[in-house]
Amino acid sequence: MTGVGRTLIAIAAFVTVAVGSFIYFIANWDMSKAEPIGALHNTSPFLSLEIPRGLGQRPSPAPAAGAFA
Repeated sequence: MTGVGRTLIAIAAFVTVAVGSFIYFIANWDMSKAEPIGALHNTSPFLSLEIPRGLGQRPSPAPAAGAFA
């Protein structure tokens, strides 16, 4: 058997295992253990509007009077 034949057999075996495991996963899916998508909560530690900035104040768009004088 040539190298091309072995490569094609290896690719076919990989595709067979991938498709078979996907079918097995879908066939054994248990809906009672799955949490509904609507129950997901935003728990990102990166984006939160409730975190104060600086000394507990949000930055003001206008500079203080005399700041650039």
